[in-house]
This record gives sequence, structure tokens and C-alpha cells, in this order.
Amino acid sequence: MTDWRNVGNWHWKEKNCFDWAKQYFENTLTGTEVSENGYSARVTSVDGVSGDVDLNIRKGKLIAIYDVELKLSWSATKDADGNKDADTLTGSVTIPEVAHDTDDYVYDISSTNASADKLHLKDFVRQKLTPEITRKLEAFTDVLKKENGSDMYIAGKDDNAGSGAGTPASTDPRPAKDPKDGKQATSGSSDVSVAKTANATFNTVSINQTVELMCSAEDIFATLTDPQLVSVWTRAPAEIQPKENTQFKLFGGHIEGKIIKLVPGKLIEQTWRVATWPAGHFSNAKFEFDQLSSSTRVSLKQTGVPFNEEDATKANWDRYYWNSIKGSFG
Repeated sequence: MTDWRNVGNWHWKEKNCFDWAKQYFENTLTGTEVSENGYSARVTSVDGVSGDVDLNIRKGKLIAIYDVELKLSWSATKDADGNKDADTLTGSVTIPEVAHDTDDYVYDISSTNASADKLHLKDFVRQKLTPEITRKLEAFTDVLKKENGSDMYIAGKDDNAGSGAGTPASTDPRPAKDPKDGKQATSGSSDVSVAKTANATFNTVSINQTVELMCSAEDIFATLTDPQLVSVWTRAPAEIQPKENTQFKLFGGHIEGKIIKLVPGKLIEQTWRVATWPAGHFSNAKFEFDQLSSSTRVSLKQTGVPFNEEDATKANWDRYYWNSIKGSFG
């Protein structure tokens, strides 16, 4: 199975860093504390990390794209005053969006005791502890790139052998689950055929996939053909127009082809290739849309896929098309 080598680090390449990020947030944020004028507050635990954390290479640049929600627990204390016991309060804080494109964090703070005489402790958490959390979150992008970016680059012939650059990991061929309803895209392959280019003769296969999306047929048709919508789920500028006999390029040119036939809300047919396939060879990809009562069934039939690209192509339809569309639009 191909590793979709990204020669020159030019085309879009992605690495899932969520597991690393989860551990990072747990280790970095737990124990964050601040003390001032008899008050003290600290993050006692990281109770939840959810979302997406990816590193990408496009046009030779390492790009961090992430959007996660954090749930923390905290405690706050006011030193004893005279004969009074120390005043304490515990609670939780949710940060609904820690994202690559924002540094304006929202802190949803709750406490186990909402009485008026405890508000000063909650206020201390909001005014003094959250800035310390923000300071650590602002360092996340740089640390993410430093700790995970070294194996994103592929050494070229002019690179130093000892530079530490590595090759990308193999693509997981298992069908990815729908993060919202747990359903899987179904896929299969058919008989082997033979293709010829000017420089090679090789076997090809057909791929069949079916996925159900919670939107109208018109919406998914637009999502796959409108340049503004395509740029959202590909996370990069898209060169595509909803017109027959027009060329398209996605993921910085890593995917390219020509739109052959369009029937709005019903069908898209296009030639389609990956930049690393044999030169001049295109597959044929046909999307058919079946409007259901509250969703749309998308049936993909792709013919002419190079035999040794079958597993990677199946996996990447799931990861870079269907799951990315679901994650972007719900």
C-alpha cells in the first residue's frame, strides 16, 4: 500500500496528533496555580479533552489545525482570617473552543456552592487563574509543531541523510466511523482490470463506497462542487467550479481531475487522480445521491484505481472526504 509520498513536501499531508495533545493538556494544565493576597487557586485535574488536532504540510509549510474542548476541575482557598477557618471552594471550568485560529478563549466556570459568600473565590478563579491557563494554551501551537513535526517532512535527494526527516506513516485502511452517529461508510472493490500509460502497464481495481450524510442531496452536491464549500472541508483553497468540462485541483494539487457530468442533486461524474499515480493516468469517479427522509445516501463508484493504491484510496475517501465533510458541516 502506498504511503502517498509528498515529494518536496508540497502537497497536503496530515498527521493526527489528538492522542499526543490529550496527554499534553493533562500534563501541562493539571497543577496550574496562582496565589495573591491570601487567595490561591489551582487546576486539580483535566477531566475531558475532545475534538481534533492535526498537523499538515502544504507547499512546504507546517500548519497546525485544531479545535478542541477542554473540561477542568479547580479548587480555590482564602487563608484563615483571625478565628475563621480557611474559606474553600471547588468547581469546574469548560473551555468550549481551543482552536488554531483564535486566542480569545471563553471560560464557562461553575462551582459546587453558589452562595453569595463564596463568590469572591469564584471571582478569583476567573480573574487570576484563567489568565495562567491562557498563557499555557497560547504556547500549544509551537510545542505541537516542535514535538510532532519532525516526521512530517520527506527527505529529498538533496537532503542530508542525518537530518532526521522521516517518511509518513501508512494510512489506516479501516473504514472511519461517523463521529456523530457511529455509522461506518461501507466500501468494496470489484474485478481487477489492466491500464496502460505511455510508460507503464499496471492492474487497476474498482472501488464502491456508500455513506449516509445528514443533509439534503442538493447540499452535498454543492459541498462537493462549490469552491467556497470545498475549501472548508479540504482546509485549503479549492480550484473547482460546478461546470461540466472544467478542471479541478484539491489539496494543493495533490488531487486533480476534470468534471465530466453534473446533474444537480443527483450525480457528479469526474476523472480523478492522485499526483503520485502513474503519469497521465486518471480514474473515473461517479457520485450518485439518493435523497432519504432526513438524510442523503451517497454512492461512490470509482474505476481505474491502481491496484497497489486500493487500500490507501479507500481509507482516504473516508478520512479526507466523508469524515472531513461531517466534521466541517455536521
